[in-house]
Amino acid sequence: MNWEQTKLSRLDVASISGLEDQTVAVLAVGEPEEWLQSGQKAPRAGNVRFVSIDEVSESLLEHLCPTVVISPALSRRFDCIDLAQILCSHKYKGRYRAVSRELPNPTMVGREIRNLCPGLDFAILVDR
Repeated sequence: MNWEQTKLSRLDVASISGLEDQTVAVLAVGEPEEWLQSGQKAPRAGNVRFVSIDEVSESLLEHLCPTVVISPALSRRFDCIDLAQILCSHKYKGRYRAVSRELPNPTMVGREIRNLCPGLDFAILVDR
């Protein structure tokens, strides 16, 4: 089964991006197997690109111009703080949403990211 064709989500693009436009460009960061095993959901839309944390670069962000970046809040290889700092260092101006089923203190994580990356539009989405 092709990762990009897998229907994984109860979350729709509008709820993730904060936009009503279903053609929004979504960059989903993470390992496909881990998303599937953890039960995390990715958006269903035609304009979604899935990449690993190692692939996130300034040139990728410039080429894809994603409106929203999503990732798990916690994964084996990175967490949302790591990705937020990468996005900030590459001057990403879109939205970043981390998806989590159970994060002990999402308010604290959000506050830490806002302190480290003051210009980043960040929020944690709780997938129940």
